[in-house]
Amino acid sequence: MKADIITIGDEILIGHILDSNSFWLSSELDKNGISVRKISTISDSKSQIIETIKSSLKKSDLIVLTGGLGPTNDDVTKHALCKFFDDELILNQDVLYDINKLFIKKNRVVNNICKNQALVPSKSNIIRNKNGTAPAIWFSQNKKIVVSLPGVPFEMKSLMIQFLDFLKHQIDLPKILHKVIVFNGIFESQLAELIKPWEEKLPKELKLAYLPSKGIVKLRLTAKGSDKQKLNKIIEDQLQFLYDLAGKYLSLSQKFKKEEIVGFLLKKYNKTLSIAESCTGGNISRKIVLVPGCSNYFKGSVVSYHNKIKENILEIDKNIINKYGVVSEEVVREMSSQAMRKFKTDYSVATSGYAGSENNLNNKNKNIGVVCISVASNLSVFSSTYKFEGSREEIINDATEMSLKILLEKIESEHTNK
Repeated sequence: MKADIITIGDEILIGHILDSNSFWLSSELDKNGISVRKISTISDSKSQIIETIKSSLKKSDLIVLTGGLGPTNDDVTKHALCKFFDDELILNQDVLYDINKLFIKKNRVVNNICKNQALVPSKSNIIRNKNGTAPAIWFSQNKKIVVSLPGVPFEMKSLMIQFLDFLKHQIDLPKILHKVIVFNGIFESQLAELIKPWEEKLPKELKLAYLPSKGIVKLRLTAKGSDKQKLNKIIEDQLQFLYDLAGKYLSLSQKFKKEEIVGFLLKKYNKTLSIAESCTGGNISRKIVLVPGCSNYFKGSVVSYHNKIKENILEIDKNIINKYGVVSEEVVREMSSQAMRKFKTDYSVATSGYAGSENNLNNKNKNIGVVCISVASNLSVFSSTYKFEGSREEIINDATEMSLKILLEKIESEHTNK
């Protein structure tokens, strides 16, 4: 299945906002076995929307539109869809109920302009929006699908996930897998010449792309088919042939996991590590202890999930927690510094954040995914705040990987040119 993404909005075209929706949509479609053919951004023009849909349907099976579903006069997407599908707007009682419920919750009165959000094309299917007023609208015609989503990112994501879940139950979508291999110490043209015999004999299921950037060359292998296990096997087999030809140019990060490189460097520089975790719940420590020989550099950790543990075990001033909040850079800097002091180590990592519920799809807490990470050393303390997306498990894993990345970079930077 091929898809086109069309983002609608003059504010994108004049550079007032960044089109993050296309970035997320293309990744999500790819993960679900749908190949993105084209991404377009167009103005809030009924004629341009119609023209772009018409053009896209000639070459793609799925058209995904975002934006232009609001209640104001410049939101013309619904009217353009009615024109294209020879349809008319009707009042949808379910959508109106959702709008009233949302406004009551916010102690607001629904005016006539907002009620217009409950007007939907009569021939369309809808997905009710629990996070806003505009539902997702989709049409199916001649084995092609056009789906229109709100432009507000968190609303769009929730609705698109629901739509894809429906689509997967209707259509047997293929699996698409990617593997990125990183090389350094070799130019793109040299690498291409070196691996030419391998590239010419790649199986039909695989596609190769070169991704050069400053100082490194990345290769991306893409596999597409119905059997995920088979595709993984094809990729792994081909990697062995590739490594035989160009293995000496593989970057250190390609050969080893972050936690393995951290261990290698700590042993090399004769340094030690401690960890204080809150939202990651011991996941960073788990990664560290999976590396053989970690007892040479890893002294221990504290899972300070409850504030009392932060106060009583790590001895963090209660006033700092009350003043800045438990998920703050001020608190996480104290956590890493105190862990380093108590364990008498050279480095320490600390995390605190909001991982949310199991899948976070309908979680309206805007802080879900916010994680503060700190890495302390005898030279300085680093801290930063990140926003991760996905389920509770995905947020924890992403925060873990980011923590290891920051630790690795700090160790390397403090020992460069010494």
